[in-house]
Amino acid sequence: MPSTNFIFGNSMNKQSSRVALVVSSFIVLQSFSMAQAADFHRDIIYQVFTDRFFNGRKDNDNPPQSPGLFDASRKNWKAYWGGDLAGVKEKLPYIKSLGCSAIWISPCIDNINKPDNDAAGNMVAPYHGYHARDFMRVDEHFGDSDMSFKDFDALTKAAHDLDMRVFVDMPFNHTSPYNHAEYGALYDAGQFRSDVENDRNKYFHHLPAVSDFNDPYQLQYGTIFYLGDLDQENQYVDTYLKQAAAKFQSHGADGTRLDAAKHMNWGWQHVLANSLYNRADHLVLGEWWLTGIDDPMYKDAVKFANKGGISLYDFPLANAIRKAFAEGGDLTLVDQVVSQENKDFIDSNELLTFIDNHDMSRFPNIVKDKKVTQLALATLLTSRGIPIIYYGTEQGLYDDTKGGEDPYDRPMMQSFDQSADNYKLIQKLTALRQTNLALSSGKQRTLFCSKDLYVFERRAGADVAVVALSLKPKEALLDAAEVATSLGLVDNEVRQDALAGALSGIALEGAKQLSLPPQSLSIWLTNSNKSSAFIAAIRPPAATAGKAVTVYGKGFGTSGKLSLAGEALTTSSWADDKIVFNAPLLKHGRLVLEVEAANSSKAKSELVVVENKLVLVRFVVSDLKLAAGEQLYISGNTSALGAGSLLPNDMAGPMLVNQDSDEKPYMLAVPMPAGESVELKLAVYNAKGLVRAETKPHNLKMPQLGPSVITMTWQ
Repeated sequence: MPSTNFIFGNSMNKQSSRVALVVSSFIVLQSFSMAQAADFHRDIIYQVFTDRFFNGRKDNDNPPQSPGLFDASRKNWKAYWGGDLAGVKEKLPYIKSLGCSAIWISPCIDNINKPDNDAAGNMVAPYHGYHARDFMRVDEHFGDSDMSFKDFDALTKAAHDLDMRVFVDMPFNHTSPYNHAEYGALYDAGQFRSDVENDRNKYFHHLPAVSDFNDPYQLQYGTIFYLGDLDQENQYVDTYLKQAAAKFQSHGADGTRLDAAKHMNWGWQHVLANSLYNRADHLVLGEWWLTGIDDPMYKDAVKFANKGGISLYDFPLANAIRKAFAEGGDLTLVDQVVSQENKDFIDSNELLTFIDNHDMSRFPNIVKDKKVTQLALATLLTSRGIPIIYYGTEQGLYDDTKGGEDPYDRPMMQSFDQSADNYKLIQKLTALRQTNLALSSGKQRTLFCSKDLYVFERRAGADVAVVALSLKPKEALLDAAEVATSLGLVDNEVRQDALAGALSGIALEGAKQLSLPPQSLSIWLTNSNKSSAFIAAIRPPAATAGKAVTVYGKGFGTSGKLSLAGEALTTSSWADDKIVFNAPLLKHGRLVLEVEAANSSKAKSELVVVENKLVLVRFVVSDLKLAAGEQLYISGNTSALGAGSLLPNDMAGPMLVNQDSDEKPYMLAVPMPAGESVELKLAVYNAKGLVRAETKPHNLKMPQLGPSVITMTWQ
């Protein structure tokens, strides 16, 4: 038997336990107001920076517990300007009319009450919402002085009444800066728990700032921007943060954005996502910054998303679009990213796509030509992924002070004019996307791409859309033979531009050579009457054994066969666009799902199944020395460990060197099935492949509760 020690939790006192139990009981008793299950692929998200959107109530501008943080003149770009949840609620019809079916709001949790001063002596307030103090309450600037959920409840109810979804932003990586103001203070429903300077219960990491942003250990355990870095492996912090997410979910949040996902414990985020999925249908969104598909952390990001069923923000595509549409840009950058991500991600349609957001200069700051900006928006709204429109884009909103970087990428919303050019264009594009499965959920394939010409296909069963984008300053010739074949055109059959020339698009006539107008985008559609099975989405993408799973799509008919990894499954409901079943109890890992409709048409996709509710376990391997270039992985018979595979992309790892320990042991926090008996072994890889693996497995029983630590030695 291996040398194995179990250490359950971290230093968590009895008072912490009582608080956790009280909060947990409160949440269980909450009445659920969540929206019905949804195919999130069909969503178009409107990003709202709450403080800068609309002031719905004046009485919370300068609340009593945090006076002096509001600037009525709106000259201090780092002060509160008055936007609030009531304002977002008031403008929901405007957002709905734009064609967006979901909103992502900046963090509305309670933030610190004390101001700071910048280098110029200006007052700095946490108007952005990312300097948390209490994850269990709504900030008084966005709700009411009682920090209640009244305004949040009103927002989610109004959104659900409009068949819209609300995604909340939760900065679970950190609290506030630890070197001033409230020193990273953490509260639990109004009760002070700790701050970074007086951290007796070890709620925070106390490691230096990240210096190497390609080091997985530093990324997950180091600090960024002098923020109080929460330790999700502390039992109290683990419970507290999961309960905070559950509380917002119970108050109607349909999705949770994980801010700074790259900087949080990666395994813990899978545990969090699992806890949310086990409660109700939910979208978990991870903000993992990447420069592109050549970023050293790209493969880790892919593995993180695929194993945990977490939808990532598509930074590689955003950066490619921003470069491609800028003067002298190259559209082959976009094609390279789309093609590579389609291969790497289980479902690239679940990536969240955008051209700008609150952490980068707005698109008009890098592309001054309004027509080119509109072409970029059209490319975004016709490409694969779940598109996000940053607030004010539809009004041409931007500020070019200091290049439009933070905070000048967050101006106050100036207009809600529904006759604005961008607004009307986005309306047309969202209407097309919402009514056409090929544009919302179809697989994307490049038909032709050059520096300034990009033609791609979206296919959903027998439904097809082809998009032809030209950034050329002159007319561009296009051989339409492959386009005609893709659309299934017969002889000289004509397809009109679905945008009716709004972006200088033209009609397609058979396979004749086309002359595309300069700076144009054409959309040609084929909506087939054929009934062909197509899987658009599977929710949740990482399901727990025995829990309900929904397959969304088209052409399923009223009955058929469903199998997972070759095993026939019993369904609880079957409709032409939706199938519901329970995840199997005995099969787990990354599995192929196949639907066979009654008309014999078939469709395949993939689903990750985990064995049980997940808990976080830190595996520690001591007294093992590796040669230069070697990496240590954990293989085992659970989904997180690769379901028996010895391939690096399937196993957990590579394990990290604990830089906070004198012994420098290998360690890795892994989401494991609670209470299950697990068989696992360690394996060593280098650049050439597998070097060695343990010959005798470790047989271990996982704890019922986490986080915990298991120490073992090589055998």
